This record gives sequence, C-alpha cells and structure tokens, in this order.
Amino acid sequence: MESALTARDRVGVQDFVLLENFTSEAAFIENLRRRFRENLIYTYIGPVLVSVNPYRDLQIYSRQHMERYRGVSFYEVPPHLFAVADTVYRALRTERRDQAVMISGESGAGKTEATKRLLQFYAETCPAPERGGAVRD
Repeated sequence: MESALTARDRVGVQDFVLLENFTSEAAFIENLRRRFRENLIYTYIGPVLVSVNPYRDLQIYSRQHMERYRGVSFYEVPPHLFAVADTVYRALRTERRDQAVMISGESGAGKTEATKRLLQFYAETCPAPERGGAVRD
C-alpha cells in the first residue's frame, strides 16, 4: 500500500537496510539527520524501530494516527511506534504467545514517553474484556 506514503514520508530512507552503503556510519547518521529535519523521528532497521527524541510535541499520537497504523502491514505505512505496537499485538493474538517490546536508550532519550505511547495505543485500540470476568492467577 505504497499510496499511504506521502512525499514527506519518503525523506531519506525509511529502513536503514535499504541504504546503498548500509555499512557506512556516515550514511546512517546523514539519513537520520535528513529525516529528523523533516520531523520524521522514526526509522526502521529491519524490524527494529529507531527513534530520535524531538523534545517537543509533533502531534503524531492522535486517535487518527492510531487508526492509520491499526491492522496494516508493518511496511505499508511510515515508520512509527504505533506500527510496532500493532505488530506486537497482532502477533500476541495470532501466535497466542507472550510478546515483548524492548525500549532502550540514554537518559532523556524518550524511553518513558515511548512506553506511555505504547500503553496509550493498547488502551485505545484493543478490545476490552467482557465485564464481570474473573481475574485469573
């Protein structure tokens, strides 16, 4: 669904594995810079999501954004934390196995904010259990 991608989303390379010189640290950093200048803070390295903390609100976590990423294939939409969240949730449901998301980074990198946004996505998009259900150990 390439049509979901706008010209703005195509700034730089959305997935570092697609860089011509994917072993070049300079090419890696330049791609991050180009995307960051356009407020594109998310970039993939295969199934891994790299984010750069913009230290300001980019208005990319609305309900409308959540719906854009819900139920679509990982690479059909621009890189985003919600794409990872949805992929993990769908794997949980289809594989019926525990899933995990690892968030790492230095102090101030945005780990807490990323965690809050993941939980926001799940709270707003996942179906609620039936009322009156018993809590299980």
